Amino acid sequence: MTDALILRGGRLVCPTTGRDAPGTLVLRAGHIEAVLPADAPAPEGRSLDATGAVVAPGFIDLHCDLAWPGHLHREGLDSGTAAAVRGGFTTVCPSPATDPALDTPEAVAGLVAQAAARRRCRVRPVAALTAGLAGKRLTEMFGLAAAGAVAVGDGGRPVADAGLLRRALEYARAAGLPVWMFPEDADLRGRGVMHEGPVATRLGLAGVPAAAEHLAVARALVLAELTGARVHVGPISTAGAVARLAEARARGVDVTAAATVAHLHLTDAAVAERYATDLRVCPPLRPQADVDALRAGVAAGVVQAVASGHVPRSPAEKAEAFAEAAPGMVALETTLGLLLELVAQGVLDLPTAIARLTVGPAQALGLTPGALAPGAPADVVVFDPASRVRVAGLQTRGRNTPFLGRALPGLVRYTLVEGRVVFDAEEGPC
Repeated sequence: MTDALILRGGRLVCPTTGRDAPGTLVLRAGHIEAVLPADAPAPEGRSLDATGAVVAPGFIDLHCDLAWPGHLHREGLDSGTAAAVRGGFTTVCPSPATDPALDTPEAVAGLVAQAAARRRCRVRPVAALTAGLAGKRLTEMFGLAAAGAVAVGDGGRPVADAGLLRRALEYARAAGLPVWMFPEDADLRGRGVMHEGPVATRLGLAGVPAAAEHLAVARALVLAELTGARVHVGPISTAGAVARLAEARARGVDVTAAATVAHLHLTDAAVAERYATDLRVCPPLRPQADVDALRAGVAAGVVQAVASGHVPRSPAEKAEAFAEAAPGMVALETTLGLLLELVAQGVLDLPTAIARLTVGPAQALGLTPGALAPGAPADVVVFDPASRVRVAGLQTRGRNTPFLGRALPGLVRYTLVEGRVVFDAEEGPC
């Protein structure tokens, strides 16, 4: 029989089962064999010390860019998956905005196979909704699903043609795939590079009105209700989007949403304070009222998932003037720490914070949420909420984050996938 791996001494926090108590996990053959009280004897086997740490189901990231294939100057599967497991993510859903786009079964299968060869986190791609992400012709969604795609969408490119989008939703529903919809109206966005408001006016930068998001979210909800398709909207950034989602969910519309952790912390005022291109992101940072509404939406479950929004950029792409710099921020290794800061501030309790990284993302994908329960896959993260980690020596190739050098809570001691240790704080990614 395969030897057991024992996680001893931790606080087991599992939103799926409601467990929040000290205990011991027994892992064997890729699954959780037993969940024992802290004082119960455990079988013989290799032990990992979880004393003083939280033991939770592995995190799922719905919005990230691994830049593979085609953008190796930004990121790659080695660095991207290493960053993911260091951040506690056992599953990531990378964007289809690659070169070439993930718009064929062969491209999706190639990414899945290459990622599996790294033997770190699970990589479950979001495949393209339209060929070449051009918004003109639908992809072959049944083939994409068979190749390993867990959703379809056009990354950060909204589909302008509402008729085509309706057909896409109907086709995706038949293929059993949720549709990722980026909440922005391209015509209203225009050439905007930050939130439209007094800060943009003062800086002389073109703005993106909140209405660009409101209109896109409203259209997504109308089409989701019309077609009965599963729709995921994100990342969202405005109070208006939260309000529209709450109203639609109350009517029973099958829609989920995500916000990035950066949009739960930073406002457009930060652009004026630092004027750094690391703060140019898409959607743009919004005023404090929007941040407050997003936080309330995450706490209430209107926004079911918190995502990293990880978009690595090369130094050259961020060395331009603010208006010309490529948007994006790296975040796989800072998401947990920033979320734990919200716990410390009383915005969320710890089980809710973990649920937004586990249960909520699984719901968006239509998957069974991870659980600390016998028989469940042994995808587990062990982190110390009291230990602060300086954001330095990142595994990602990108350095485009305003949090570089900052000390954040939540040292990840171990990340396990199928019972294998894929990250150890003392040894790094395995």
